[in-house]
Amino acid sequence: MYDKIVDILCSIKEDQPELRQSLSPETDLNNDIGLDSLQMIQFMLKVEDQLNVVIDYDQFDYEHLQSIDTFITFLKSCQSQEQPLYEDVKP
Repeated sequence: MYDKIVDILCSIKEDQPELRQSLSPETDLNNDIGLDSLQMIQFMLKVEDQLNVVIDYDQFDYEHLQSIDTFITFLKSCQSQEQPLYEDVKP
């Protein structure tokens, strides 16, 4: 999962080819990478899409961005997209 997060970050910050070498599990997603608000939205959407996970924004907090490892731990607590969010309502 770490490698996929790094790939997503590098694709969003494609104007910084040196980024990949500077990333580590301890990298602060909020302060070290410098994602603006639009890039942060792109990052979250790509994470959901490429890792097949639904981010629970009710549980999400900026403290989950303290490091890539912290974010991965949070993602593991989120629901897989393969599981339905709501049960179908039967008529």
